[in-house]
Amino acid sequence: MNIALEKLNKKANAIRQTILNVAYQAPSDGVHISPALSLVDILTVLYGEVMRYSNDDITSLERDFFILSKGHAALGLYSTLYHFGIIDEPALNSFEINGSVLQVHPTLHPEYGIDFSSGSLAQGMSFAIGRALGQRMNKEQWHTYVLVGDGECNEGSIWEGAFMAAQYGLDNLTVLVDQNGLQSDGFTSDIMKMQLPSLWSSCGWEVFECDGHDFTALMDVLRKPVNGRPRVIIARTVKGKGVSFMENNKEFHRNRLNEEQMRVALNELNQEHSC
Repeated sequence: MNIALEKLNKKANAIRQTILNVAYQAPSDGVHISPALSLVDILTVLYGEVMRYSNDDITSLERDFFILSKGHAALGLYSTLYHFGIIDEPALNSFEINGSVLQVHPTLHPEYGIDFSSGSLAQGMSFAIGRALGQRMNKEQWHTYVLVGDGECNEGSIWEGAFMAAQYGLDNLTVLVDQNGLQSDGFTSDIMKMQLPSLWSSCGWEVFECDGHDFTALMDVLRKPVNGRPRVIIARTVKGKGVSFMENNKEFHRNRLNEEQMRVALNELNQEHSC
């Protein structure tokens, strides 16, 4: 592995460990752990290699925007923002504490790098389209990225938005689908079978597919030049990625870790990084 990829891998591993540590100390009876783990590599590439922004001026409108539409994976976003120097440690450690800015779902706080209040599925998609359309109307050269879940794609407003974005030729908009194959009630294929590539293509989008844990593949597709159409990247991921007993296990969509599970999970992540 070259130096750049090793740096991304180290960062992603640290983010996953932070997710576990913060979830373990959270005061609630359960945290959305596995949905946060599946999107870590996507966020690591976005914040580490692709998006244009300044930590010193994170509220500026002159930057790329990221919207987390699958808001229940908020801990993945918070931990990423922490490791990229946007959220400080006291704020991160206040996760889910009464009165904290960082709650179970993101709430609008641009000073923390959070540009949209999400949690009600598919609403982030609509906001991102509005943001991209505004950028287009103002002739701005910035880009908007929005991450949705594959279960979230069951929502009709996803497809209403997809038609609109294509109608306006919003090639400054990229949707990333975290295709981890699971939602809160079970496997997405059992709940509602969807041929995502053909669906997005039929809406007029440029469609790409890749391994959502492959840094090189993610960077390659995210850096492709725009061509007058919005684009979607269907990133195949593993829910609970990095922790064997969580991977593809719907029981950890929202759950707590006991002391032994925490020990095993951190040990696995440490071993993975040392390999």
